[in-house]
Order: sequence, then C-alpha cells, then structure tokens
Amino acid sequence: MLENNIFDKFPVVMDMHYYKLEHKLWFTLILVVLIFSCKSDIEPDSSLEEAGQYERTKLTSKDVQTIDYTEYVLSNAADRATKDWQKFQELNLQIELLKKANLSFFKDDKAILLSFINDLKNEIPESLDRPSIVVRMIALETVLYKLEGTANLNDVKKEELLESIKAVLVAHTNLIFQINKTLEKEAQKIKRPL
Repeated sequence: MLENNIFDKFPVVMDMHYYKLEHKLWFTLILVVLIFSCKSDIEPDSSLEEAGQYERTKLTSKDVQTIDYTEYVLSNAADRATKDWQKFQELNLQIELLKKANLSFFKDDKAILLSFINDLKNEIPESLDRPSIVVRMIALETVLYKLEGTANLNDVKKEELLESIKAVLVAHTNLIFQINKTLEKEAQKIKRPL
C-alpha cells in the first residue's frame, strides 16, 4: 500500500507545517486587532478647543467694571463702627479683589469660605447686631456661596459668572447701605422730655 501523504512518513515535517500555520494565524490575529484598535478618524486638537473656551470665559477687570449697580461707601460713623470688625475689613478687601476679576478667594477650598462667613456673622460688633443688618448679611452669604459654586464650574459662561459677581457686589453694597442707615437712624433718636 502506497501512502501519498508525506506527513505520515515524516512526522517532524508535519509538526513544522502546523507550527508555521499556527504562527501565521497568530500574526494575522494580532494584525487585525491592531488595525481595528487604531482610531481611523483624526480628532481635532482638543488643546486648541480648550484655549478657545478659555478665551470665551476668561474674566478681566474690564468685564467686571461693566457691571451696572449703585455702589455705596461707608459713612464716617459706619467706618468708625466697623473699624475693629476684622472680618468685615477682609470682606471689603475681597470685594476689591473681585472688582479686579480676582476670583482666587472663591476658587479656594469651600471650607475656607464657610469659616470666613461664620466668623463674619459671629464677630459682628454689638452696635451693628440689628435684624436689618443680619438679614443683609444672610443675603450676602447666599450670593457668596452661589459665586463660589459658579466660579468652580469647569464649563461656565462668562455671562453667568458676571451675573454671580454682580449679585455679590449688589449684596455687599446693600449691606453697607443698611449699616449706614441703621447708624444714621440711631443717631437721630431724640429723647422726649417727660
């Protein structure tokens, strides 16, 4: 009986044939995986998009100066009453920085802002601890938290940020106005004769 299969006579040749076939299959499989794992579309450079986004949301002092609101300053009596109120002085400093588009105070840790607001409320001088002033401080506290939240958003529009800044500036000036009015009203109290 004549055998036509050469692999039966030479088992080593047969093993080499399967080895080459198996090797080719693995190579083909790896090549297919590499081809399909590569992205076929070229994506635009995301750093260019981010730079454009940054330019659209970049806040300048000119932007803040365009905010329309009535600003009040402390009267002489109010200035004397708040002179030793350290947290109020620090608040005024932060408001001045905010007017220059410096949001670093609001981008810091939220616990710092929370601590600052609590200290501001707790250290109010006795002469200013009136319900009308406390209510203005609560309104200011609310908009400070809103600005902190808005300033820390990754994708915030400049208009939203300016609205939050305006709310803080208006609340601050309303607090000053209320301090002035409260002290003015107390100074006008006239004692009635008996």
